[in-house]
Amino acid sequence: MDARLARLLELAYRTAPAAEANRAISEAREEAAAAGAAAARPPRSPEGSLPLARSYELVIDPDEPWERFAREALPRLVYHLESVGAHPPSCKGMVVAAFVGDRLHFLRAGEVLRRAAELMGVAVEELFRRHGTGESRTAVSSPPLPLPPGGVKS
Repeated sequence: MDARLARLLELAYRTAPAAEANRAISEAREEAAAAGAAAARPPRSPEGSLPLARSYELVIDPDEPWERFAREALPRLVYHLESVGAHPPSCKGMVVAAFVGDRLHFLRAGEVLRRAAELMGVAVEELFRRHGTGESRTAVSSPPLPLPPGGVKS
C-alpha cells in the first residue's frame, strides 16, 4: 500500500469486517451522534432517541497510488462535505467509512482532511477552494447597486 494512504488510514478509530458494513456503519453513526456530532436528520423515534450523524463511504484500492486517491476520491469527499454543510475544521457530523480490501475503516472527516492536506502540502481551505461547491460561507460585502434614474416603475 502507498505510504501516504497508509498514513491516512492510521487515523481509523475503529475497523470492522467489510461483510458487516451495514451494522458497523449504523453503529459508527450512532456513536458519532452520541459524541455530539451535528445531526444529519431528525430523531428516529418520537421518544427522542439521538439523531444519526452522516457517513460517507468510499472504496480505497490498496494497490492504487496516492495520486489516484488525491485526484478522484478526495475531490468528491470535499465536495460532499461542503454540500451537506460539514465545514472544517471538524466537519462535524461526518464519519468516513473507507472500504479497503475486506476491512472497513472508520475515520473522522475533519482528521481525514487535515491529514490529506498535510500529505499534499496545502491547507484544508485550499482543498475546499479547489474541490468545494464554490458557494460563499459569508455575506458578500460590496456597495449596493444604484437604482436606475426615475425610480422603479411597476
